[in-house]
Amino acid sequence: MEQALIKLSQYTGAPAVTILLSTHRTFPDNKQDSIHLKNLITQVEKELYEQYDKRTVWPVIDKIKEAENDINHAYNLDTLALFACSDFVQVKRLPITTTDRYVIGDRFEIRPLLKAVQQSEHYYILSVSRQKIRLLEAFNDKIEHEVQNADFPYTNSYYTTDPMRQQQDLIVDNLLREFFNTADKRFKKYYAENPLPVILLGEEKNLTYYQEVMDIKGLVVATHHGSFDDTSDAEIATVTFPLILKYIAGKQETAMQAINTAQSAQRLLVDLNDIYTAAENGQADTLYIEQTFLPTGHIDNGTISVGDGNGSSDITLPVIDAVINKGGNVVFLDENALNEYQGIALVTRF
Repeated sequence: MEQALIKLSQYTGAPAVTILLSTHRTFPDNKQDSIHLKNLITQVEKELYEQYDKRTVWPVIDKIKEAENDINHAYNLDTLALFACSDFVQVKRLPITTTDRYVIGDRFEIRPLLKAVQQSEHYYILSVSRQKIRLLEAFNDKIEHEVQNADFPYTNSYYTTDPMRQQQDLIVDNLLREFFNTADKRFKKYYAENPLPVILLGEEKNLTYYQEVMDIKGLVVATHHGSFDDTSDAEIATVTFPLILKYIAGKQETAMQAINTAQSAQRLLVDLNDIYTAAENGQADTLYIEQTFLPTGHIDNGTISVGDGNGSSDITLPVIDAVINKGGNVVFLDENALNEYQGIALVTRF
């Protein structure tokens, strides 16, 4: 999704159409989604013809309707986002809520994508026991797949059935650590290809041992105690989803700490014009912005003027675009989180 976000943020040219539709994940509710989308497209078409000549509108409408015909609403999440211009069209399903609306301008409304990236998490789940280790990939509340090949599930060949040896705790512990160490080396191959946060499931003692032998420290963002050797995907997701939500929420605390640190180091900007200038000059490290911060105004010759006059538009979009296009990050925070800074703050690189 990040690459799509960059492409969309870099596009400028009118008309750029963004359609956002609140959708449903399950039948029969999702049967209505196609009707609601068609109604929004009808409104978009009407307004496009009011603002632009027919030759400008035709290729955009053709792409929108072509995309509409290809959408299978059986796979909807919570929001359907459609981005269209004369050159291309993109459709994204997002696990965040929205209100039905469309935006026509010279830029795409990319904030829903940014929020989806931040409010979603792709992560690994390692189910750890003395007998078997399972590796699963998950996205939010859905298990994407379980690795089932020569590497995983990994069964314990180090386990001893010798009653005399089983009574010797040191031998059992050493065999267990060797099993976990080998499993971790197998897991490292997957982590190197796609580094993601890790949730560990298993009995407390096993999780302690496993984390001790992990070659790469700091990967584990949450643990849960229990036995999950034969647990279904749905049951595992029920356990891990609240843990990953807590992890996502913790990022806001980290963001506020970063802002405070930057302020102490005199690397924090809070004036919109200062922020925009720094972003255009490639000095932006991370832009922090409240989700409800939506000032309108104009940008003329690189200077922002806030106001609701004729032709005014959302001035945060060009600021966000400038940050992303120069390699910076954008983080959305809860409403009122940045009251002290009037809703927006930028941490500079130097």
